[in-house]
Amino acid sequence: MAGLIAGLFLAAGPVAAQAPSFSSGPVRLLVGFPAGGTIDVVARLLAEQMRVDLGTQIVVENMTGAGGQIAAQALKRSAPDGHTLMVAPDHTMVVIPLTMINPGFDPLADFAAVGQIADYSGAMAVGAGSDVKDLDGFLKKVQADPKLGSVGIAAAGSKPQFALLAISREKKVSLNPVPYRGSVPMVQDLVGGHLPSGITALGDFLEQHAGGQLRIIAVTDEKRVQQLPNVPTAVEQGYPMKLNFWLGMFAPAKTPDAVMAALSASMLKALAQPAVTERMRALAFEPRPKPPAGMTEEITADMKYWGPLVEASGWVKQ
Repeated sequence: MAGLIAGLFLAAGPVAAQAPSFSSGPVRLLVGFPAGGTIDVVARLLAEQMRVDLGTQIVVENMTGAGGQIAAQALKRSAPDGHTLMVAPDHTMVVIPLTMINPGFDPLADFAAVGQIADYSGAMAVGAGSDVKDLDGFLKKVQADPKLGSVGIAAAGSKPQFALLAISREKKVSLNPVPYRGSVPMVQDLVGGHLPSGITALGDFLEQHAGGQLRIIAVTDEKRVQQLPNVPTAVEQGYPMKLNFWLGMFAPAKTPDAVMAALSASMLKALAQPAVTERMRALAFEPRPKPPAGMTEEITADMKYWGPLVEASGWVKQ
């Protein structure tokens, strides 16, 4: 992995060396989710590394709400000069455009990819007061008491919502996705006993799981994760919930090529730092560095895969 990152960085090096200086002012790094969540933490890790490399202050600005849509619209309005960037997950860049009539941005036309940062797994958890240990036990509880079918999700119209709808249809049980403005308030409600269960990024549950404040009953990756080797996947338990997520960095469209090359090289260099990769893995993010073309290909492939699934769910664009 380190060799791949280093190779990508070195390949971008000669172009980056010709890039203009960033010393004319600070760089804003937009994050469409609350401070303290795992996406915010990763953004701040990269900002700290990249500020040294670019020679300028990088200020992380949390523009919370609508699954990152607010931050994306702000990025679109920003000058294409390299001084406004955004760290965003696949939900913002793929699912929102597929589920809204007018999201206010086109991920391929309005943005330029700086590169892909990481992949990460999702997980389902129940409150600490629940005696549920697995998905079978969870669904039996819901069948006996439909009020327990409320499942918190980090945003409306998200991949977890469509996965829950698929399980509801297949298992003939009523699951009610409850959308929040990001994972942080959802996890707080779950820990506080105000919500029976929730699905979000694995990393947003790990600390509370370790502290006994909630219980993770399934991970949504194709295989078990190293942080929780004893927790089976949803697929192992017989449920169609393969949810893999990614995180990328973006700039406004028409940002000059030399500026994009400098930003991409700096991001890839940051991802080559052991302290960064170790911290990301502790948060259940797997560094998956890709240059701009690779990130763009990922978006295109994801839209082709999820488009038919969203349509098949009966989702009505809002």
